[in-house]
Amino acid sequence: MANTIDPITLEVLWNRLISVVNEQQVTLMRTAFSTIVRESQDLACGVFDTRGSMIAQSLTGTPGHINAMATGVLHFLQAYPPETLEPGDVLITNDPWQTAGQINDMTILTPVFKGERVIGYFASTCHSPDIGGRIFSAEAREVFEEGLRIPITKLFLRHEPNHELFKLIRA
Repeated sequence: MANTIDPITLEVLWNRLISVVNEQQVTLMRTAFSTIVRESQDLACGVFDTRGSMIAQSLTGTPGHINAMATGVLHFLQAYPPETLEPGDVLITNDPWQTAGQINDMTILTPVFKGERVIGYFASTCHSPDIGGRIFSAEAREVFEEGLRIPITKLFLRHEPNHELFKLIRA
């Protein structure tokens, strides 16, 4: 027999979930170094189930980022299946073929654990004003001119920064 939930409880839970994703977006906007993220909301935030399907998204944000993030999460799960992740791991990429379409758009995926088991993911995509490219990305003839391309990799490992990746990004 399937579990049922009454409509009022469902609505309360749904509003709570949307509030959490909206808070995720507000926090990202408040802490962003990028003016375009703070002022133009050039970002997207969402929560995903264990299969990589988007459950909810923030109420505002860029449609291009929202759609790209919704499909891009599947690439993260292919690169790092749930059983390869540990509490405190955080994944990152700006691969334009797997997420938002340009090197300047960073996507970060954070698994959510209950005990040792992944029960979902939070993700965000936002515009980074400078990723070390030679010229503006729209004028580039090759993706290599746009800047540093970060494949899907761990930004944090068990709550600790991936120092090798940080050295590469800062170089």
